Amino acid sequence: MKLRLFFLFLIIILFLTSACSKKGEKKEEALPTKFVQVEEGPMFLEISATGAVKPQVGAQVKVGARISGRVEKLFVKQGDYVKAGQLIAIIEHADLQREVDKNYQEYLQAQTQHEKVKKTYPENIKAQKRVISAIKADLAQLKREKERLLALYQEGLISKNDLERIERDVEVKENQLASELAKLSALEEEYNQELKRTQAMVLSTKNQYEASKVKLNYAFIYSPINGYVSEVSTQQGETVVAGLNAPTFITVIDLSKLEVHCYIDETDIGKIKPGMPARFRVDSFPDKIFEAKVRTIYPGAIIRNNVVFYDTVLDILTPYEGYLRPEMTAQVTIIADKKEKALQIPARAIKVDEKGKRFVYVKRGDKVEKQYITTGWESQGKVEILSGLSKTDLVGIW
Repeated sequence: MKLRLFFLFLIIILFLTSACSKKGEKKEEALPTKFVQVEEGPMFLEISATGAVKPQVGAQVKVGARISGRVEKLFVKQGDYVKAGQLIAIIEHADLQREVDKNYQEYLQAQTQHEKVKKTYPENIKAQKRVISAIKADLAQLKREKERLLALYQEGLISKNDLERIERDVEVKENQLASELAKLSALEEEYNQELKRTQAMVLSTKNQYEASKVKLNYAFIYSPINGYVSEVSTQQGETVVAGLNAPTFITVIDLSKLEVHCYIDETDIGKIKPGMPARFRVDSFPDKIFEAKVRTIYPGAIIRNNVVFYDTVLDILTPYEGYLRPEMTAQVTIIADKKEKALQIPARAIKVDEKGKRFVYVKRGDKVEKQYITTGWESQGKVEILSGLSKTDLVGIW
């Protein structure tokens, strides 16, 4: 019995000793078996951000109606391509057409009256001037007769009654001339007034006619731009009511006028300037890279989850029709700076110890040694080496 207890106690001691020994051992790291040489070449300062493809200003238009009525005809459906000026829909317009016809007739009547005034009054004025010319001729003849009789009277060859008679004839003719001149003046004034009145009537009726034509034209809905019909909001036979907001018929998007809006963190926005090159990918075509450049940075901030971002707009340089559509998510990289010569190694070669320090394994002769490094920029899977390595070093990769 004592012998059994002894062996049991010995087994427990050996088990505890083995466990403590294993706990104290350090786990050895596997060393790399493949090595690459440190490179020297161009290195880019890349700023990554998430964005979205958006229509440019004016590239997405909601086409609506400016009058109320039933939709008589709708000529497009979702997905159709339309050209600028193409007829999209027609709203009932019989009452508008009647208004146009009525205003046109009033316009024609006003023109006729105006032309009549322009023709009649000048003829009357000419006739009145002829009457005045005849009176003036008679008056001139009477005045010459008066002078002749006055000379005869002064010589005592005629009586005073003869002289007084001719003087009365001259006075009557002068009064007649004054009366006819007054008639001419009144006629000319009346002509000017009638000319202005009928001209105003022509202008007024023409404006009413043009306004009714414009209103009639509102019944015909045209596409303002080239593009694809992305949404049809009103169907044929439905009634639209135009108010402060015009009811939308369709939405047209020009897919040839797109841009990218990306959201840059406030810590990086100071590095971004208009004109900087950029590139992006979309989830629909992950293997295709689209080239772009920074156009502008909007001044207003966007706050999301207590983080400040700034909307940065990119012009797309790569032909993109057939690939990009509005609201596609874009993974954007902006090239903020460049170094022509920088030591660099693959990012997968770098390890981090328990204290957060970066190191690599370097092959020196037949030995593989741990080498701590200081890193800089990271671009396209490579990391810039600021210190710790030289161009002749070989670093291990996994």
